[in-house]
Formats: sequence, structure tokens, C-alpha cells
Amino acid sequence: MKHFLAMLLLLLALPLSSGAATYSWTDEAGTIHFTDDPGNVPAKYRKKAKQYDSEPIPQSLLLPDQAARDKKPEPPTVQPQPPVTAQPPAPPQTATTITKSSKFGERTGEEWQTLFRTLRDQLKTIDQQLEQLKREGGDGKTMLTRQKIDELNTRNKQLLEEHEALRLHFNRLVEEANTVRLPPEFAQ
Repeated sequence: MKHFLAMLLLLLALPLSSGAATYSWTDEAGTIHFTDDPGNVPAKYRKKAKQYDSEPIPQSLLLPDQAARDKKPEPPTVQPQPPVTAQPPAPPQTATTITKSSKFGERTGEEWQTLFRTLRDQLKTIDQQLEQLKREGGDGKTMLTRQKIDELNTRNKQLLEEHEALRLHFNRLVEEANTVRLPPEFAQ
């Protein structure tokens, strides 16, 4: 009876092992190793392990980053695009004459131009004054008195505050011009 059970177990085990895959890997020393259990392949060699027969290394035995790399990407699905139809040309617009005396909000085109030009000139003047102040400050090698340094710092602070106030005023003017739909040529 003992022999019968042993034979039965042997017969049951043989078909399972005969269909199993064999794995091989080469270690750092160049030695080739073989196993029929993918769990016996060291983790750092599992990605490069060669499989003989039919079963791949189970995903559960791969390291998480290896499992993600081993997955084959799904082919992208192509959505059909609707056919492109030609749009009819836009009807020609009637030309209206816009002059410097045309009103945009409370101002004429000429008044808008004057405001923009004045603000740009003021900003340019302040930028030039700031550059002059930098030159007066020297190159860092020239000794300045404490009084001169204080004067330069005070003037620099005043110019920066003026510049910021003008920039904010200019931005408000641009917003107002956009609200009244001022044509771009009057904001130049």
C-alpha cells in the first residue's frame, strides 16, 4: 500500500513538472544558473531571466517597477474624426471711418493717444533717471560717503514708487481702453 501511494504521488507530480518552464540567468561572475521555479531567480536578475518552454515569470514575483515595465502598452484607440467641411467665406464688412475725433467712451481718439503717449514718456523718463542713479552709485569700487549713499537710496525709492504708480495708472488706462473697444492704433 505504501508503494502504491508513493507511485500515485510520483505519477501526479511528473506531469506537473514536465510542463513547467525552465529559467536561466547569468550572474555578475558570468555563471549561468538554471531553475524551474521562478521564485528562485534572484530579484535583481528576474528582468533578464530567460524562459524556456511556455510560462512567463508571474507578475507577482516581479518587483513593482519591473512589472510596470514588462506590461505591454495598449495600442491607442483612434477616434474617428468628423469630416471637415469648408466654411463659407465671411461676408465683407462695411468700412467705417474712424478718425482722431471719434469718441471712445468719454474721450476722443486723439485724447486717448495723448494719454498713452504721455504715460509712456513719463515711464521712459523714470527709467532713464534710475539708470543715471545707478551710474552715480558707482561700480562698487569707489568709496561713497554715508550721506551720498542715503541720498541715492532715498531717490531710488522715490523713483521706484513713481514708476509703480505710473505703471498701475497705465494698466488701468489699458483696461478702460479695452472696455470702450478702443482700436489698437489709438493706444500707440
